[in-house]
Amino acid sequence: MSCFRPLLLLSCLFPAVAMASYPIDVEVNADGVTISATSDDVSNIATVTVSNNGTNAAECEATFISGPERPFPRRTILDAGESTVLTQPFERAVTRVRVTLNCKAK
Repeated sequence: MSCFRPLLLLSCLFPAVAMASYPIDVEVNADGVTISATSDDVSNIATVTVSNNGTNAAECEATFISGPERPFPRRTILDAGESTVLTQPFERAVTRVRVTLNCKAK
């Protein structure tokens, strides 16, 4: 029974590690469109929900940057009133993510 005690303790720590959160800084550059963005994380996956609150369609590109990994661009086209979620998984442990969101009228 004593050999199971360390395993039980270790298994209790996994949910705490999986729920670890990190800051996601989002910079929005909207040229001629009304865009809002919110961020969230799930383990090593950063997410940004992009909403087009304007009356024109918008072309958006989000670039996810996390430390030494190369920047990852994600592109989408949003019609007026539409939202979408852009995601980026990371290979390494994440301490902070910077996202630059550039949008322009289509």
